[in-house]
Amino acid sequence: MKLIWKYSLLAALTLCLVACNKSDSKKVADDTKAAADATKNAADSTKQAASDAADKAKEKTSDAADSTKAKMSKAADATKDAAAAVGHDTKEMATDAYHATASGTKKAASATSDAVKQAAQKTKEKMGEAADATKNAVEKPSAGKPKQ
Repeated sequence: MKLIWKYSLLAALTLCLVACNKSDSKKVADDTKAAADATKNAADSTKQAASDAADKAKEKTSDAADSTKAKMSKAADATKDAAAAVGHDTKEMATDAYHATASGTKKAASATSDAVKQAAQKTKEKMGEAADATKNAVEKPSAGKPKQ
């Protein structure tokens, strides 16, 4: 009977060991599955965060590009407007300078014409006086001689 007890005890210990081993294996398997699930969730969360960050960066880059494009367009328009204003101002200044030059030229021509007319008039008068003096000298020979 001792042998039966020994075998019974051995069988009970073996069953306990198998049962414990099975329980431990299940717990290890469950823990491993939980760890795998946690790793998968972490990977999924990381992937989603990276995707969100990439979308946000793409959106910000697009916004920055749009803003830069709008500012460049405004700058180009301002430059175009400034160039047009300078062109207009230059045209006005050239026109004013032309008119001032034309007016000055007309005034100078008029003054020259007046001076020539006056000179011609004085020349005519002096020629008339000279002709009269010559005529007097011919008619009255003593009229042109100096007095003694």
